[in-house]
Amino acid sequence: MLKQFLIDRMLKQKQKEVHVDEDYSVQAYLERIPQYFNAEKAGNRCLTVVYEIHDSGDNDGVWTVSIAKGQCAVAPGEPERYDVLLYLTAETYRRILTGQMEITKMPYATGAVRFFGNQLAHQELNAYLTIPKDAHIAAV
Repeated sequence: MLKQFLIDRMLKQKQKEVHVDEDYSVQAYLERIPQYFNAEKAGNRCLTVVYEIHDSGDNDGVWTVSIAKGQCAVAPGEPERYDVLLYLTAETYRRILTGQMEITKMPYATGAVRFFGNQLAHQELNAYLTIPKDAHIAAV
């Protein structure tokens, strides 16, 4: 009950005018990540971020974002090794995309997003992206 109260309060405080497509698909948004990848920002860094979406029906699945040798790729499935695994629902991911929920604050404390591995690796991934305003997303 307290957890839901905190999530609802955080959402009310962070309302933004960002629109996610009506036919929202986690996979479709994750596959857009390489479009925003800035190789200059990443340099020679190697990074593996896994998104595991659960309890979301058609949006359930596991996707891996890999950065290596100045390239960024997204593939289904979980690798043997990763820097961070994010375990969340599709609705939580939608809220992160729209900026209603900041990944660096409450989601971790309330359990809306569970991190396994290096939590800062996800922030690092976002630092390597240049998301234009017309992308209609706040973060990945």
